[in-house]
Amino acid sequence: MENEQRGAAPGASVELAYLPTSDELAEALRARAGAAVPQRRALATGALTLAVLSALVLLAAPELAMAVALAGLCAVLGAFAGGWVHRRYQVRRMTRYARAQGEYTMRADADGVHAATAVAESRIAWSSFRYRIETAHLFVLVVDDTVGGMVLLPKRGLRAGADVEGMRALVARHVPPRPSDA
Repeated sequence: MENEQRGAAPGASVELAYLPTSDELAEALRARAGAAVPQRRALATGALTLAVLSALVLLAAPELAMAVALAGLCAVLGAFAGGWVHRRYQVRRMTRYARAQGEYTMRADADGVHAATAVAESRIAWSSFRYRIETAHLFVLVVDDTVGGMVLLPKRGLRAGADVEGMRALVARHVPPRPSDA
């Protein structure tokens, strides 16, 4: 479906009409997961623990070292694969839900973000958003850490560089950037 954008002057309202794609939903989830440092730390800690245990087993019982290392490696690789499969499942489920809503008409203005689909309408005040993330293709406005706790404003609906700048200025005026991942 062709996207439309009307009235993108800085400070004015910006309207978009679009059908979300699975690529956009995946990009939004990846961007929001960038703040998930504890998960990366847990995997790194698991890999370090595996290395230390393998070294200790190698010193104490060299004949078991290879078995322990392979079992640990399988566990770490399984964790990575499980995360990837889970993310693909989330994207498929979100895409199915979003497509069932039909075309999204969004308007961002001084009051917040107004959304309408074939089945629902809502208004989210700017104060509801904890932070914003800008990606190559999206503005992601995060409400909470649940899968649905975000609003996507795809740039593909904005027709010129000035329009992206206007949207960026409007969002930046009302929503703080994502806090540091550190």
